Amino acid sequence: MAKRKPAAKRKKAPAGRAPRRRGSGTGAWQRGLARLGTWRGGFLLFALGIGLGLGLGIAATALAPSLLKVPERKAAVAEVAAKLSKKPDFVDRKPAAPVPVVPPVEPKSAAAEAQPAPAEEGAHQSASVTAPPADQPVETQVAALPSPSDKEPELPQWLANAVAAKDPGHRPMISIVLDDVGVAQQHAEMAIALPSPIVLSIMTYAKNAAALAREAHAKGHEIMVHMPMQPVNASINPGPNALDVGMETAELQRRIDWGLGRLSGYVGFNNHMGSRFTQDAAGMRVVLAEAKQRGLLFLDSKTIAGSVGDALAADMGVTHIARDVFLDDDMSEAAVARQLAEVESIARRQGYAVAIGHPHPATIAVLKRWLPEAKARGFAIVPLTTIIKKREGVAG
Repeated sequence: MAKRKPAAKRKKAPAGRAPRRRGSGTGAWQRGLARLGTWRGGFLLFALGIGLGLGLGIAATALAPSLLKVPERKAAVAEVAAKLSKKPDFVDRKPAAPVPVVPPVEPKSAAAEAQPAPAEEGAHQSASVTAPPADQPVETQVAALPSPSDKEPELPQWLANAVAAKDPGHRPMISIVLDDVGVAQQHAEMAIALPSPIVLSIMTYAKNAAALAREAHAKGHEIMVHMPMQPVNASINPGPNALDVGMETAELQRRIDWGLGRLSGYVGFNNHMGSRFTQDAAGMRVVLAEAKQRGLLFLDSKTIAGSVGDALAADMGVTHIARDVFLDDDMSEAAVARQLAEVESIARRQGYAVAIGHPHPATIAVLKRWLPEAKARGFAIVPLTTIIKKREGVAG
């Protein structure tokens, strides 16, 4: 067995000194502090302070921009947050004037056709329609306004007041005109009671001309104005405000205006008497110029063969027509019946015929029997305007 070497003997510390231990912290700090008291220690501290100061300066320089921009960044973040929380502009701002847009018409489906159509409101909006909230944009569609060239021309008065009638097709047409309506009230009522459509020419100076016109029109009859004009026989009085040969233009216009202003709803006028005046081209030009300006038709009663009314109206572009047959120069029922037979003959020959009579009891009695019989024989009893429209090819 190997022999263990004897441990080395430690030197004893001198008397009065504590034994020294290696690694003791207290002794090391004490020795460091002792060194700091020397010039070497002072230099070391000075160098350490300079290094520490430089490091802090560099760090402060690097962090300063970021630290200075903190308020700006906070303001930017706040601005973005405000924008995000704010409503879009198109909600609060009223839209600019919309561009008129008319959507294309789409074909309706079978299901859509089965739905009941909404009530038409016309030009006004129903009060029951709820208005949208104030903060909600209103979408409107504005139809394009027609240009002046797109507007339909205004109808002349003879067309606007024309009584509607069924298309007669190829049947011969007959128009019955009764003159002097309103001179005798009882006779006027008998004329209005006839089956429509009859053309009633109401006398300008009839006391109740306007009321008769309304009543007759409501019954389905067409209305004309019976204009008094000078006859050949000076001893015969045509009535108040008659048109005479040689009158000044202004006076003729005044009397025409008075006569036409006595009633309304008429399509034109024809002459009462006038065998003298209708032969005067100068006076008839004034009359026909008024008819053209007012959009009225002129019926030449042909009280004399020499009348220039019908031909002059054609030259001046006035809507016109002429009488073919007088019904009751002879006021017997037999004579009226013969004249109606003549009317039928002319209608078959030229496609139409215009007959003028008066509301005499005999004429009314014959017409009551004849009207249904004529229709059964294939004639179309029509308003005067229907013949003119057919002859001239005018729609309406």
